[in-house]
Amino acid sequence: MSARAPSRLHPAIVVAIIGLCIALIIWMVSFAVPLKLAGQAYLLIVILLAYRYWPPMIRWVASMPVAHRAVFGLLVGGMVLGHYTLNGRTYFPFVVWEIFPFVHEDDPVTCREFIATTASGAKVRLLVEQLFPSIVQVNPLDSYSPEATEHLARALAKIYNERHTDDPVRQVELMVMAVKLHPPANESRAQPSCELLKRYNISSDR
Repeated sequence: MSARAPSRLHPAIVVAIIGLCIALIIWMVSFAVPLKLAGQAYLLIVILLAYRYWPPMIRWVASMPVAHRAVFGLLVGGMVLGHYTLNGRTYFPFVVWEIFPFVHEDDPVTCREFIATTASGAKVRLLVEQLFPSIVQVNPLDSYSPEATEHLARALAKIYNERHTDDPVRQVELMVMAVKLHPPANESRAQPSCELLKRYNISSDR
């Protein structure tokens, strides 16, 4: 009587089980370690495993001269240390990996914006990304000092006026806009509420 062949799990089932185990480990570790640190650790583990077991990566590193490998290792090490400092400003360009590291649960959600009034009375938003396309404003305006906020408002107005000489900005208002994530049934969140914080007179600037 021939022995029965041992049953084997389908590869898809094995992959699903491994994926669930990894997800469970990530979920458990995230309770003890901030997500921004845990995410970097998982990414670093994947990179190290690639250098150790992925043939194309092994051949690429092995083909480097020793001096190049040393420099490359220092750069990678500096990048890792820069990430784990949680202080991207100090170790730039080795910045912190902070892509969606937390969830904002404030309700209503507030933000500050510059609303300019032109000579014709028109209202325009002054956005850093529009007037300076090569710059991305990472930090919100509420993290700026009063002096830095005023300087930014006047710089934005100056650039806007250079491009709109026929209708320049005469006044800039720093507004706080609030949007309710869960408004009552009889309210709409389409129109945020606005509160004036500061007004800057631009007509005297040259």
